[in-house]
Amino acid sequence: MELSERKRAILQAIIEDYIQTAEPVGSRNIAKNHDLGLSAATIRNEMADLEEMGYLDKPHTSAGRIPSEMGYRFYVDSLMHRYSLTMEEITSLQSSMDRKYSQLENVVSEISDILSKATNYPAIVELPTAQKSRLRSVKMMLIEQGSVLIVVVTDAGVVRNRHMNVSDDIDYEIIDSISEFLSGQLTGLSADDFTPARLMLIYEAMSNYGDFLKTVIEFVLDCLGNTQKRVYIGGASNILNNPEFENIERAREFFSFIDRKENVSQMLNLPEEAGNSISIKIGSENAVPEMRDTSLVVANYNVGGKLHGKIGIIGPKRMNYARVVSSLELINSQLSEILGRMIYGKDDTDGN
Repeated sequence: MELSERKRAILQAIIEDYIQTAEPVGSRNIAKNHDLGLSAATIRNEMADLEEMGYLDKPHTSAGRIPSEMGYRFYVDSLMHRYSLTMEEITSLQSSMDRKYSQLENVVSEISDILSKATNYPAIVELPTAQKSRLRSVKMMLIEQGSVLIVVVTDAGVVRNRHMNVSDDIDYEIIDSISEFLSGQLTGLSADDFTPARLMLIYEAMSNYGDFLKTVIEFVLDCLGNTQKRVYIGGASNILNNPEFENIERAREFFSFIDRKENVSQMLNLPEEAGNSISIKIGSENAVPEMRDTSLVVANYNVGGKLHGKIGIIGPKRMNYARVVSSLELINSQLSEILGRMIYGKDDTDGN
């Protein structure tokens, strides 16, 4: 049944008031605080209809109404106005992200905190993944006699390093020579490209350092083969700012769930959508039962058309969806630019 303009206006007023106050909304409050040109009695009748239609719920202890999941869904899809971030909010977010990052983990960890502070809800950022990770660079440096630092970078943004012990007869010149040789042989390869024939040629060309080369290549393969999704959660304690989580058992269930990163990855496992589109899952729409009392707002981000990840917000069903979406859009755009510069070494993210 199509909602009349009057019912739509009343439903929007109830939801927006409830988002702000977390208190059931009564007809008198609507009549007093919203210029709808309707009496409290008329609003009360319309609210009764909205409840019967499934858009509102009535708590047993109150004469007011609260939105149902169906009401929130209709609001998000049809009634929600776009929230315009203030210049102060935009400047604050951009300045927080305007810094140099050395490793991908630092980016996603800090941005999850920035997003959480901007929205006052827990934030999730998933590291970008690729269908088939390829080696971007492998570099070796002799730190001191007998100790070498190996740094591996993949096109999925993975940056890992390892110290290795080597024989004392390996000097700076030898390490530079091996490093240059391996870069020429391995850069651009995926794990599948490390065939026995290719490895045999490498070992034969550097036969004097076979054991060392095998250790280095095992480390490179470990970096390329690490496809486990990694997620960072910022501001998890912000969930306690919402009265819905004042109940200690409910709060404990929430923290117990998000403490396990595989649970968060499962929650983010939504169908891929075009571009950086935003998906909103409300309450029971979440596939994960433990999240039945929360909402999840998630955006896909893309880097150079080759890598992708997810960034999102967890909050109560009563969350301020309009503000969350606007904040998420801004930070998502900035995140793609930062990762593009870090991974591809340029300001744009075309990956070419």
